[in-house]
Amino acid sequence: LIPAKDRTNSPSQALILGKLRLHNSSTMPLVPTVLWAQRSDKLYLTIDVQDVKDQSCDLEDEKLTFKGKAGTEQNEYSLDLTFNAAVDSKSEDSKISITPRNIFIIIKKKESGHWPRLTKESGRHLTHIKCDWDKWVDEDEEDEKPEADFSGMDFSSFGGMGGMGGMGGLGGMDFSNFGGEDEGGAEAEEELEDSDNEELPDLVKP
Repeated sequence: LIPAKDRTNSPSQALILGKLRLHNSSTMPLVPTVLWAQRSDKLYLTIDVQDVKDQSCDLEDEKLTFKGKAGTEQNEYSLDLTFNAAVDSKSEDSKISITPRNIFIIIKKKESGHWPRLTKESGRHLTHIKCDWDKWVDEDEEDEKPEADFSGMDFSSFGGMGGMGGMGGLGGMDFSNFGGEDEGGAEAEEELEDSDNEELPDLVKP
């Protein structure tokens, strides 16, 4: 019999292990970068995926899930966020925008107040979640800095309709609800202001 250490290091064993690693790396979805900011009554999330297609996005009071293909190679992406506190997924103020640059989401909080972080979890494994410094505002400065003006965009609320599965790659700045029933054809006439909004501490902070 071949000694155990020799079997482990044999060429055939190495080949099999190599194939398994290649298979796993090619089939495991990527985790997209998420930028987040907040005001006392809402969250701002940006999922950093370009030219997204075949996406499925579902907002619940406790969590947000996303799956889709994005980028020039149409890589698979998957995201599962459990919020630090409950949100109002049925509120008309909870909205989503899918553009060639990213997915932008506004989410109404169920109870007003600033969160210490976006998710219940904290730790170094959450490095894909980053603070959106372009929308950063300190809690005590919120009254002095009004939120961005979205009046030039066509918003539709989530309406509590569940996931927006299979909506395909949407261009322009059209906002659609998660139910995928009202894609609203108007393009944005103005670009989102990016400086005087609000932000929160990075997830990696305790």
